[in-house]
Amino acid sequence: MQEKKIIIIERATEIIAKKGYHAASIQEIAEASKLSKGAFYSYFKSKDELLAEIVRYHFRLISEEIEKVDQQEMHSSRDKAKLKLSTIMREMVKRGNFIIMQRHEIDSDIGKEMELFFLEVRETGRRKTESDLLDVYGERSKPYLKDLRILLEGMLYQFIGDMLLYGLLLDLDRTAAYIMERMDDMVAGLLRRKTEPLVTEDTPVASSVFEKELRDKEVMQVLHRMQAVILKLDSTHSEMEELQGVVELIQEEMRGKEPKKLLIQGLLANFKGISELESLRTELAQLLDIKVL
Repeated sequence: MQEKKIIIIERATEIIAKKGYHAASIQEIAEASKLSKGAFYSYFKSKDELLAEIVRYHFRLISEEIEKVDQQEMHSSRDKAKLKLSTIMREMVKRGNFIIMQRHEIDSDIGKEMELFFLEVRETGRRKTESDLLDVYGERSKPYLKDLRILLEGMLYQFIGDMLLYGLLLDLDRTAAYIMERMDDMVAGLLRRKTEPLVTEDTPVASSVFEKELRDKEVMQVLHRMQAVILKLDSTHSEMEELQGVVELIQEEMRGKEPKKLLIQGLLANFKGISELESLRTELAQLLDIKVL
């Protein structure tokens, strides 16, 4: 990324964190970046485009640092989890303006797109955290993974919040060690008492608008992959056309306000017996919570 573009992103992050998205003007951001307002538009077409780039830029840098920890060979999974915690805290404190910026309500043309992006990032992070906890505490912790992940995130984000908003000064490595010790205590207590898990895979979840849109997006991606696989099948032209037609019918149904699951379930049955499409057929059924016929 161009150095000047990074400067604009950093200055804009500071201003939006302080004043809010709507109060931050392009003129002010340009001046803070030592640019004219006209020159600003040679880097970003609009403030909305700048906002999208701010979010992607900071998340990318945070993810890169976490990935470095994941790639390290360490003595134990617990040591790696502790290092990852301190890395996350260090990055969040370092990018404090970006974290504070997210507290402002941002109502823009790309608001929904950003919400979906945040949701996708959070969901990926949740799955990875539960996987890390399983590595640390083993199979015995499996029934409690969702509870433990929520408790861990609660401690982590509350400490970070107090540091950024109230100026709390903490040694990050010591804080990471402290959080891991509290996690040890909680796991030991849950196992000793044989406590019934509070949150499990079967716990009812109210689906939000954004979660539905994210799911629909994933469904469409799987359907596109199916189309690519169909083109490579050892089938006649008419057979491929028929299969592509089935995919298009599912796509059309998904574009409706209330996709009919029974109809999609029946359409998916057309792919039964085609080994190259079986895993994708199963993935679609899981995303839509329907039984494979």
